[in-house]
Amino acid sequence: MLEIDLQDISISSSHSCEQQEEDDWSCTMNQLRIEDSDFNAIFRSIQEAIDANVYPELTPLGSSGTYFAKDISGTSVAVFKPKDEEPFAELNPKWPKFFQKMLCFCCFGRACLIANSGYLSEAGASYVDSMLQLEIVPKTRVVKLASPSFYYSRWYGRNIVKPKEGSLQLFVNGYERAETVFGRWDYNKELLSSEEEVRFTELFQRMCVLDYIIRNTDRHLDNLLIRHVPGKELEIAAIDNGLAFPVRHPESASRFRTFPFRWANLKWAQKDWDESLREHLLEVITPHFTHELCKVLQELFSNNSINNRVLIEKQLRIVRGQLWNLRKALINNDPPAVMSKLEPVTLIRRHGRKHQNSDDWLEWFRLKSVDYGDRSCC
Repeated sequence: MLEIDLQDISISSSHSCEQQEEDDWSCTMNQLRIEDSDFNAIFRSIQEAIDANVYPELTPLGSSGTYFAKDISGTSVAVFKPKDEEPFAELNPKWPKFFQKMLCFCCFGRACLIANSGYLSEAGASYVDSMLQLEIVPKTRVVKLASPSFYYSRWYGRNIVKPKEGSLQLFVNGYERAETVFGRWDYNKELLSSEEEVRFTELFQRMCVLDYIIRNTDRHLDNLLIRHVPGKELEIAAIDNGLAFPVRHPESASRFRTFPFRWANLKWAQKDWDESLREHLLEVITPHFTHELCKVLQELFSNNSINNRVLIEKQLRIVRGQLWNLRKALINNDPPAVMSKLEPVTLIRRHGRKHQNSDDWLEWFRLKSVDYGDRSCC
């Protein structure tokens, strides 16, 4: 079982790469398969850079305060997203969400998600990725950083810089948006060999697994990144996982904003499961694994004072239900596209010790169907 220490909120690390030109790809790869001790080294390098007046830089992209955190040389090594600069937080430096709140309040936020907890969702996706050994999410942890380049309340005064809590995700180099890569593959059919097609199908299905478990409401071709060196390397990185881990299934929270899995329409989601991936997941996903994963997520989500035990348990019930449906799809060999249309369910944990040595899911959990009775319009 993967041991994860969530007590110190500043835990982080990264792989030190002795940069030679031919090693650039291996350095990028190591950012997806990195140890906590290395992640901590990157975090320390960011703090040292801030002390040397090399500050995180606000990116104009996105709808929230998102910063490229740099090392002492000015190289971007991670992406930091402060909690109080999230899309619907008061200190969000981007104006579009403010106008949405004023002019289109009925569609402000997502009814199925806990507001201003995206940084926990980012870290939670990383833990799910690690515990399932998917290796597609750059390591992400919850940390605290202070920098004059962040946005602070005017009440703090101009010279007061306080640490901000947020998610820190390692930066990956050499990746492109999926939309760009898909366009290139469509233009030149020979760029992707038959072996690479098989490899990409497996990687794509790993992303489907991740998104399905965390019930991601915002996967699109801009936050699926691909690194393709024809004939040599092919990897993906699933970033921007902040709009996941809902407290209600989107289908049961809103009549019109159900946030279906958009990847279900792509050809790789309609293919049969990669057999090695299928066997791996069926071996790993057990009632005990589900229980341990939810313990890790519960401890993570408890970092947010807004989250209470009731809300967190609602999130975990959905995670368990998604794992139940995923396992069902794997057993029946239903491809991801079919899995995405399964009737959503939740699993409620049964208390007691007598089931702890059992592999029977229904001894661990109680299956419950979703109530569609009180859906809102938005």
